Amino acid sequence: MSNPFEMIDARLSTIESLLISLKHDTSHPLTTQNEQPISTKELISFLDITEPTLIRWKKKGKIPFLQIGSRILYQKSAVLAALENKKRG
Repeated sequence: MSNPFEMIDARLSTIESLLISLKHDTSHPLTTQNEQPISTKELISFLDITEPTLIRWKKKGKIPFLQIGSRILYQKSAVLAALENKKRG
């Protein structure tokens, strides 16, 4: 595979396969039927927090996230459940 476009196509196919398997993996904490993952910016706005706070929560393992390459995504229901569990415990 010396052609760079073939390499890119192969990597995209791999990513697509991973996303399809994640979509059907109901045991994964970030998969909830009919709920689309949201971006960092959307989560910050939804929770009305600052980006440094979100980064700190991520580093401490306080909230679940999904990383695909350099992109970070969040499932609102999983994040809310994690925050609620931390509040109780």
